[in-house]
Amino acid sequence: MVIHAHNPSWPLDQGLIDIINKHLQEQPPSPGIGCILSFRDPTYCPERGGYHPVEIALNGDGSLCYITDFSYVGCPPHAELAKEIDFDFDCGLLQHFGREFPIQQGFDLFQLWQSNFISYYSAGVYCVTSDAGG
Repeated sequence: MVIHAHNPSWPLDQGLIDIINKHLQEQPPSPGIGCILSFRDPTYCPERGGYHPVEIALNGDGSLCYITDFSYVGCPPHAELAKEIDFDFDCGLLQHFGREFPIQQGFDLFQLWQSNFISYYSAGVYCVTSDAGG
């Protein structure tokens, strides 16, 4: 699978592309089948915090479908994971805490998120799994 460096909204940082490609090479999806890469901090919990879980979904043609950043909402013991930020490239929407905006309004937020994610990944905080067929 070849990752498209540009989605319909803006270009991706080469560091993010490299992270995605690394994990696609380790666990390649079947040709023409999309996949979901899940990045998890095993120590993340509502009491102590940590690094938010992230999902990156790719369509079968290598284009980004969505990137979702999750966080705990609510107070323990009833806290649950929910979407905090969702960049839905297929639908052209940004969702932030449940509110929807045209994805073009999320450029600055995406740049900040992308920079932070690359730094956290480089620090080795994530365990990564792949689910082909996403």
